[in-house]
Amino acid sequence: MWKWIRIPKGIALLAFLLPWMTVSCSDQKLVEASGFGLAFGRVTAMGQASQAGDGASLNFWLILALLAIAGGLILLFTRGREAAKLVLGTSVAALALIFVGTWRYSKDAILAEAAKNGSNGNMDQAALAMIQVNWHFGYWLALLSLIAAAVMAWLVMSGREAEAEAKMRSLASDAADAAKGAAAKAGDAIDTATDKKDDEPPKS
Repeated sequence: MWKWIRIPKGIALLAFLLPWMTVSCSDQKLVEASGFGLAFGRVTAMGQASQAGDGASLNFWLILALLAIAGGLILLFTRGREAAKLVLGTSVAALALIFVGTWRYSKDAILAEAAKNGSNGNMDQAALAMIQVNWHFGYWLALLSLIAAAVMAWLVMSGREAEAEAKMRSLASDAADAAKGAAAKAGDAIDTATDKKDDEPPKS
């Protein structure tokens, strides 16, 4: 199982390239960004690409999350099973950093920031109330991959990987048998239907 932890770790890193977030108002997209875009201030606002120097800010929490994931991958390729605790730590740390780093984009955080500034700029309270923040596939994939990597590292660290692998093989075998049974039943049903059709007298 130790070598397979690389897969969810790598997926978590690649997930930063996928769409993460869209901010919209009345079904009109205002801002959209990938995980890397949020981390390095490269977002698309109203159809125009912007970067950190244009007012979009770096998100150091997400940058640290990227570094934690990359560090875990390096440990997986350079260290043995004794590094399982460190790999588990980097996964948990990356999860926490992502949660902290993305909280600023929540609707509550946006409204709180507007109230703190004492003005809403070009947007009034009614418009702010209509804002919707949607999290997309890349964000959820990164979280699920990190959780999977953390669980796998914990199994290695606790010495339960052999038991877990045996259960996974058993489940996979049961699923394969069930699939074969379903396919056989479907084939029998098709054959029965074909036979009935062949036995029907021809229409004049």
